[in-house]
Amino acid sequence: MSALLEVQDLTVTTSTGRRILDGVSWSLDAGGRLGVVGESGSGKSMTALAVLGLLPDGMRATGRVLLDGEDLLALPPRRLARVRGGQVAMVFQEPLTALDPLMTVGRQITGPLRLHRGLRGAAAREEAARLARLVHLDDTERILGSYPWQLSGGQRQRVALAMALACEPRVLLADEPTTALDVTVQAEVLDLLDHLVDRTGVALVLVTHDLPVVARVARDLVVMRDGRVVEHTSVAAALAGGEAAYTRELVGAARAVTGLPGGGPAAGAAGVAAAAARRPAPEEETR
Repeated sequence: MSALLEVQDLTVTTSTGRRILDGVSWSLDAGGRLGVVGESGSGKSMTALAVLGLLPDGMRATGRVLLDGEDLLALPPRRLARVRGGQVAMVFQEPLTALDPLMTVGRQITGPLRLHRGLRGAAAREEAARLARLVHLDDTERILGSYPWQLSGGQRQRVALAMALACEPRVLLADEPTTALDVTVQAEVLDLLDHLVDRTGVALVLVTHDLPVVARVARDLVVMRDGRVVEHTSVAAALAGGEAAYTRELVGAARAVTGLPGGGPAAGAAGVAAAAARRPAPEEETR
């Protein structure tokens, strides 16, 4: 079976010729769960932005990004805009900066429903309410009538998930979706993401610096460092040791900090929230 999304030799350069990404390649099957992990500056988030054609000004991408064999990098802007959100959607790290502070949640969810699915009026409002319930937003009517700044961080991230799923995409890119959340809410959002992937069948690319987060949700793993892919393997194989020395270093560091065990994704996911909760609070760390 051919891959649903395939990144081939993706290279991103700045206007001065400096390479931010260097020959990145990986693939994602339909219904797959891929974690892309690495330290800050490894290029993992830049890869997600390049897939959707959202690179900062002055950066240029070469290589190929194939969605069902169609090269997204070669698409004209209007066609790419239809793919973005319609077939490939993204959830960003901080939803407060991704959401419009002057627009109600309901209007922001119905926007993509109008653009990509042609829903209007009552049909769009009913679908927005259904999506809100799907992502476990209680008190749906109040939430839809609220502005993003009136909601908690966890609620805003659920809104972002609802917007991403509004157009029934085939691929969901989630870039550090839990980093800005406290550990309890992080666990709730990860459980929700796991549930939504199972329920909708969307293929997931989870970008994070946090290996226990990947172990909780993903099946396959891409390890990045300095703009390159170090290893493309299964989560189970990585937790069992991995082939690359850098992968083993990441796993060892995660175990030292969070108590991440070996033995595959199920074992790796066990107790992620509890392990993170054992970390000292910032004020305790500085005492």
